[in-house]
Amino acid sequence: MHWQRLNRDDSVKTIDSVKSDMNAGLFNVATSEVKRARVPFYKSYQVYQITNFASLPSFSFQYLGDGKFFQHLDGTESPIYVVNDKGDLSLSIGTVQDYLEFFFTNVGDEDGDIVLITNPKDMPLLDSLDMDVYQAVFSQHKPIHIEDKESLGFLVEADLYKESQLVRAKIEISPKGRVNIAEQKMIIHQMLDSSRVESVL
Repeated sequence: MHWQRLNRDDSVKTIDSVKSDMNAGLFNVATSEVKRARVPFYKSYQVYQITNFASLPSFSFQYLGDGKFFQHLDGTESPIYVVNDKGDLSLSIGTVQDYLEFFFTNVGDEDGDIVLITNPKDMPLLDSLDMDVYQAVFSQHKPIHIEDKESLGFLVEADLYKESQLVRAKIEISPKGRVNIAEQKMIIHQMLDSSRVESVL
């Protein structure tokens, strides 16, 4: 994402808008930076990030907002779905991959984070793999495939990194942006303790 730093007045407005009784003391315009970035799948909502540099280490919160209404990205799908239901989502064959990457960046599952692998070079912990596993990651990878199901939304076939495994998944995305991993099968299971690789396909 291409971030734009907000001026002082807009930063104050944003901080005031996201404050609640629970986090009122977390951010102060004198010690915080506010920036925002556009995403191609929302018409008017953008991603806002507020960073507190007064603490060590510094920390950041991210929100979806239109300048007045803000939803804290809390690691669940709820804030994304709330924005989607306001009618601001614009999914197309050209934006659905960006949406899915954004979704998995901000939403995990009960077993941890999920990473959409569009380029195997971006797979987490790639440099720590032994040579056999490293080569298997590239040989087993397939490019993302997106099918427009019209009124039913989109069907995406893609590689995911989850639970220390590389899996190929079929992912359903409804017109309102609901994401469902309908099918998945293991491609490579990396046994981190013994560096043993199992190629399933």
